[in-house]
Amino acid sequence: GINAEYGLSIQSTLDRLDYNISCRFAVLRHLDTESKTFKILSFVTKCFEILGSSATTIPLTILLSIYLRFLVNDDSTAIIFFNMALAQITNIAIVGTVKGIVKRKRPDYSPNDDMYLTHGPDVYSFPSGHAVQMALLGRFALKFVINKVLSASLLTLCFVITLLRVFTGRHFLSDVLGGVGVGWYSFDLFSMLFWQSKLWF
Repeated sequence: GINAEYGLSIQSTLDRLDYNISCRFAVLRHLDTESKTFKILSFVTKCFEILGSSATTIPLTILLSIYLRFLVNDDSTAIIFFNMALAQITNIAIVGTVKGIVKRKRPDYSPNDDMYLTHGPDVYSFPSGHAVQMALLGRFALKFVINKVLSASLLTLCFVITLLRVFTGRHFLSDVLGGVGVGWYSFDLFSMLFWQSKLWF
């Protein structure tokens, strides 16, 4: 009917707008791949991509929890970080499920030849897994990191890694915004399930 056609028209317009904005901000795609600038930026952004990956953040969080528990004997802080690892693992399941349902393809200008850690549903684009985890980590820093300098540093790192998902052409802007939303509000759920209950194995 008319309403369905009108809805499809709006969706098509929003999709084009999302594509155009994302494409414009995908800085790397506008550079000569043989230039020194491109190679340097590619290396730097790849380092941030690996740093913000769940394959990096989860093991680091678990190791920090073990260090605090057995070497520093700070049980209360160790529990917080262990539960943060559980939250990140849970988020992987949430992101994988949503990606598997939505099945949105990554941008056609996305450099897919170096996505070594991308498997299964993660080949899809919505939502951005990096954005989900960085939003979760950002709220974690706001709630639990008392040192203002460290908290600000973590928030800045989360912000940079999230923006780079668009700048490197890995994701559309809407993928990142959706990921931030999932990560931001999932923190409330994890606060209720993990941090309030002091879950510890």
